[in-house]
Amino acid sequence: MERTCTSCKKEIETWNERCGGCGFTLVLEPDEKIRARYLRGPALGALLFTQGWAFGAHLYLWFLLSLVPVFGIVALFACLLFGRRWSWKYGGWSSWEEFQWRMKLMDAIGLAWVALLLGIYLYFRLI
Repeated sequence: MERTCTSCKKEIETWNERCGGCGFTLVLEPDEKIRARYLRGPALGALLFTQGWAFGAHLYLWFLLSLVPVFGIVALFACLLFGRRWSWKYGGWSSWEEFQWRMKLMDAIGLAWVALLLGIYLYFRLI
């Protein structure tokens, strides 16, 4: 989703509050401000389970890159910092609600993955 700057008529992506062309500060409606803040936030699931998160967020190129050992750490930080924005822009979501639901699901799966690994570690450590 993009919109137009009221000053210079340049296309502006939804998470920006300032026009990249002329520097004009845009007035965001409350829902747009919440959406912009959400898109700029880090993706917890990408930090905890990069491959699964990238696949579930429809970022298939980043999923493939995360499988390559050299690029895995780059994919982790790229998806952590920019993953939500890229997923919203390129993921082909049918609605904002579907997108938010998937991001929450992927974060929960990441937490469950870490909890499972920790549980396995503690099980074998205490045996």
